[in-house]
Amino acid sequence: MDITDPFPKHKTEVDGILTVVDRLTKFAMFLPCRYHAKAAELAEVLYAGWIRTKGYPKKIVCDRDTRFMSDFWLALIKRWGSSLKPSSARHLQTDGQTERAHQTAQVLLRTLIRPDQKDWAERLPDVELAYNSSIHLALGISPFEFEHGSPVTLPLDMITPRTVESDDHLLFLRRMQELLVKARDQMAKTQQRMRQQANRQRLPCPFHAGDLVWVSAAEFSLEQDVSRKLLPKWMGPWPIIEPAGDAPEGPSFTIQVPSHLPVYPVFHCSKLALYTPADHDDFSGRRTQDPPSMDGFQERHHLPATLWQQAN
Repeated sequence: MDITDPFPKHKTEVDGILTVVDRLTKFAMFLPCRYHAKAAELAEVLYAGWIRTKGYPKKIVCDRDTRFMSDFWLALIKRWGSSLKPSSARHLQTDGQTERAHQTAQVLLRTLIRPDQKDWAERLPDVELAYNSSIHLALGISPFEFEHGSPVTLPLDMITPRTVESDDHLLFLRRMQELLVKARDQMAKTQQRMRQQANRQRLPCPFHAGDLVWVSAAEFSLEQDVSRKLLPKWMGPWPIIEPAGDAPEGPSFTIQVPSHLPVYPVFHCSKLALYTPADHDDFSGRRTQDPPSMDGFQERHHLPATLWQQAN
C-alpha cells in the first residue's frame, strides 16, 4: 500500500489516495484520505475500506513513511496479527505493483474528471471498477474475475445476457481451481520475465562494510533557498557500516552519515558509488562534500579555520 502525492483539496477535506493492492489477485482499492493524515487516521481509512471487506492481511508492504514506521502503527499491525515489510530505503521497486496501480489510476482520473478537477474523489469508484475489471498482464484475467470466480457484470451484459451455465457447485469449484492455476502460472511467467529483464541491467553489488562510498545528492533534503542544481551530484565519501537486510551483498547499506544531517542512514546500492582515491592527491586539504543541513547548521570542523575565526 502507498499514498499518492497531494490532489486538489476536495470538499470533504481529502487530498490524497491510499492505494491498496492484493499481492495474489492484484485487486486494488483507491481509498480517499488526507495526504498529511496521522497514523491513526490512515489506520481508520484502511480498516473501513479494505479490512472491513477483505479481512486482516498477513503481510503489508509499504514505504518507510514515518507514519507507517511509528510505534502506533507497529503496535496496531501486531495486534492485527499481521507483519510489516517496509520497502528498501529509497527504492520503490519493492512495492512496484502499488506504484503501477497509482500510475494507472491517475491516467484513468485524467479522462474522467471535470476540467476544474474538483470531482476527482467521486470518480474513484469508477476508476476502481475499471482497473479491477480489466485484464491484468501478470494474471491473464481480471483481478475481479480472479477474486470472484466470474467477470464483472456491466450494463451491456444486462442487454445481451450471457449463456447461463450450470450452477453445479462442482463446476464452480473446478472453475475456481482452474483460475487459480492459470493466474499463478501467468504470474510466475511474468515475474521470471521481469527478473530476467532486471538482471540484464543489474551488475553485482560491489560494496562491502568499511568501503568509502559517495551518496547521491538527490537523497538529501535541503533548505528552502538552496538550489539542488548548483550542488555536487554526489556527497561524501563516507564509510559503509554494515549491510541492511538479510543478504550480505545488500541491496541496501547503512552509511556513517555525519550526525548533523537529518537523513535516514540506509541507502539502496543504486544510490551509491564506490570512492576511489587518486594516486597522487594534489588537494590533500580538501574536505568531504556535505549537503547543507535542514536548519543551515554546519559543524565547526567542517569549516576552514580562517573562516571560523572570521565568523567569530
